[in-house]
Formats: sequence, C-alpha cells, structure tokens
Amino acid sequence: MSKQGLIYFRDGELLSQSGNVKVYKFMDLLHLEIGPGHNLWAIESELEDYIWQLNDRPKGNCLEIGLGLGVASKYILSCPKVDSLTTVEISEDVIEVQKQVNTIVDKRHRIVSADGLIYMYATNKKFDFIFVDCYDIIDEDTLPLIYDYAYACKRVLNDNGEAIGWFDKATPEEYAEEFFDLWKI
Repeated sequence: MSKQGLIYFRDGELLSQSGNVKVYKFMDLLHLEIGPGHNLWAIESELEDYIWQLNDRPKGNCLEIGLGLGVASKYILSCPKVDSLTTVEISEDVIEVQKQVNTIVDKRHRIVSADGLIYMYATNKKFDFIFVDCYDIIDEDTLPLIYDYAYACKRVLNDNGEAIGWFDKATPEEYAEEFFDLWKI
C-alpha cells in the first residue's frame, strides 16, 4: 500500500519500464504511467469508453494519434470495416513498453514514432477515420492544442471521413460542448 494508505496502481507489479514510462499490473489491469511530473496515464479498462465513443465509426484507412497501451488500437482493428490503422506516437518509450506488455499482431497496423501534428502536416496520405487520443482532462490549457489537432485532421481526412477526439468522462462539463464542436469537421 502507498504511503498514504490508499490502494494505488503503483502498488501493483511493475511489468515494463522504458525511460520515464512504466506499466504496472494492478487488480488484473494494465496501467501505463508517463512521469514523473506528467499526469498522462492509461488504463486497460478504458476499452468500455472507447467502445462508447468510437462505436462502429472506424472504417477504411484509419489514423490514431496516441498509442498508450494500445487498447484503442486493438478496438479499432476489431471493427469489421477497417482496412488499415496507422498509429502515431510521440514517445519511443511508450512504443517500447506497449510492445512488451500488450503487443498488437495485425498486418494492418503500423506504428509511427512522430509528433501527431507534424505527421498530419507532413504526410500525403488520406484517412477515412481519425481518432485523436492524446489528452486526459480537457480544460482551458488543452483546448487550444486540441483545436490545432482538429484543424490538422481536415488536411488528411478523406471526403465523408470522420475525426473525433478522446473525451475523458472526468472532464468538467463546462468544456464538453466546445470540445465536441471542434470535431464537427
């Protein structure tokens, strides 16, 4: 148990570490932490949220910004209308630990180590579905960058394509409408 007496995922088994990225197994779930000093993390149980948010939207050639544990990647690849998935992840360390603890074996999947914004402005590829999964809590500090991502999606989105961003259910309600409006591309 942690120093405060609370049960916390860091009390679990450390499965993998690369640089400042760690993956723990706690209460039968994988937990990814990027730290110290960062509040970015992922948990395997987010699958329910991905199913709720993505539903049957993924189709054709898909782009995902942010890898995390690969939970969203696996869900996108499970959708029957998906031909390919390119996942762009800025952190080599995240890519390394994801490969060690939650490997994705699918010939339709390609992981690119790059900044998602730079990738979208540099590529000539077009996508039918884009999922931007690189934020946890949306607030006044993150909305401008999310706007940049939504705008960049327009450049690489096929006609009749769809782009959406990850919406954490813990986000304050006051930001929900503005966030969802950004993705009306």
